Amino acid sequence: MEKPDCKCLPSQIYRSAEIKYGDKTMVEKIKTWKDNWNDIIRYILFQDERLKELMLVPSRVDIIGFIEKYFIENTSGDEILTDEKVRVIYYDEEGTKTGNKDVKNVNKAFDIYVKEDALHNADRDRLKNRYDLIAERLRYLLTKDTYVYGMRFKYEDAYNLWTKTPGYKRYHVVFSYKKTI
Repeated sequence: MEKPDCKCLPSQIYRSAEIKYGDKTMVEKIKTWKDNWNDIIRYILFQDERLKELMLVPSRVDIIGFIEKYFIENTSGDEILTDEKVRVIYYDEEGTKTGNKDVKNVNKAFDIYVKEDALHNADRDRLKNRYDLIAERLRYLLTKDTYVYGMRFKYEDAYNLWTKTPGYKRYHVVFSYKKTI
């Protein structure tokens, strides 16, 4: 898709398809929820230097390396940890019912894994855990504006979870958003 010649946000740029219904022509937007989330990763999360610094992402890593090694979508729940000191794994979960059959709540959960030797060296006084700072940064980036690339996130909860991998701490952060079907 060519970059449009306008001063609009990427979330306001929609691919469209013209569909003929008899003698009428309708234009349908075909940008999906997944497209919106990819825009958030590309233009918000990956561009944020503070988040990448907290996640200990080397400066030479491109966006493909970022999503393959440090910020991973994993729907199976398996813990994928190798030698990275910090890794964020995210996935969608079914949310609560809305009462409207065309709208559903979806929870976007983030599991933040931090190796114990990198846990307490993210700030000057070493009292805050690195996973707390990453969770705070995610919360700021996803909720600072009412709508972020067509999605409206609401902070739900954050808490510690156990992990099967020795040497790592796991922190779970949950946001919710509404999705039309």
